[in-house]
Amino acid sequence: MTELAYYAGCTAAYRLQNIARSSVKILKKLGVDFKNTGYDEVCCGSVLFNMGLVEEGIKLANKNKKIFKDMNIETLVTECAGCAKTFRIIYPEHLDFRVEVLHLTEYLERKLNQNNLELEYKYPIRVTYHDPCHLGRGLGVYDPPRNILKSINNLELVEMSRNRDKSRCCGAGGGVKASYPETAQKLGIQRLNDAEKLGVDLIITACPFCTRNLNDAAELCGSKLKTRDLSEFVSDCI
Repeated sequence: MTELAYYAGCTAAYRLQNIARSSVKILKKLGVDFKNTGYDEVCCGSVLFNMGLVEEGIKLANKNKKIFKDMNIETLVTECAGCAKTFRIIYPEHLDFRVEVLHLTEYLERKLNQNNLELEYKYPIRVTYHDPCHLGRGLGVYDPPRNILKSINNLELVEMSRNRDKSRCCGAGGGVKASYPETAQKLGIQRLNDAEKLGVDLIITACPFCTRNLNDAAELCGSKLKTRDLSEFVSDCI
């Protein structure tokens, strides 16, 4: 019986595939026995629920429920903050959904503590962490990603003035990037400005939406400051 599955989510599956590859690489390096929802995976419905198309979102929720039941899944791990919030908070509001849902940072922190795995980046680097809205204010997950970063040798973590529950939105979630792209760009640039004040080498976040929008904003305004998903960064450190 397979108890654990990795769920990539639409953005990592189609637009930022290195996030999905990195997440799978990490799980394999940890020696975890897991299934990949792969070609059976359908969208979690996060944007539909957020934009008020609840009935359409419930249709996807029931499809996912059946897929997970057929795969005998008890615990679902995803790196997408929006997916994690949708599965953990929204699904139980509309259907009988009893799968344990963990964001990759929560699962990884747990496994690193159990395995005493040492992480080290190839050279000294100064980074800041951007709290995704769905993961932070949505699920209250603030410490796991920071604890992971603090455990990495050669890494210095510095905080932006607006962090944790006061973090500024990247501008991409909830259907904003698709419906109001100019607003998403402006918010992304504002968040880049927060990070640039610190003189960091890199922004690290834990959401494909944030990763994509902050990098799009950097390209738009000519900033050299890049954003990487935590899964990509940790994959390089193992």
